[in-house]
Amino acid sequence: MEIVGFGRVLGSLVFVLVLFFLFIFLLKRYRNPLTHGTSGKIKLVDQLTLELGRRAVLLEAEGRLSLIVLSKEGAEHIWTRDDDQQTDLTQ
Repeated sequence: MEIVGFGRVLGSLVFVLVLFFLFIFLLKRYRNPLTHGTSGKIKLVDQLTLELGRRAVLLEAEGRLSLIVLSKEGAEHIWTRDDDQQTDLTQ
């Protein structure tokens, strides 16, 4: 009798996993076509982990680059510059 109970539990687990992966597949296939493929106005250029729970993020929006530090307490704006100032940020 215990083998029947184990079979039911295993069958239920397989059923739930199949439903989960089917749901994920359908979400990926039928997501909103208006947002699919659009590049957006804000781009993540680069990010760097500073310490546990803090990271620096370089964003590009409307021709401007902004450096922002994100932490658990909030976000801190460091600087913003126009894109016409052509300096190399990788140095």
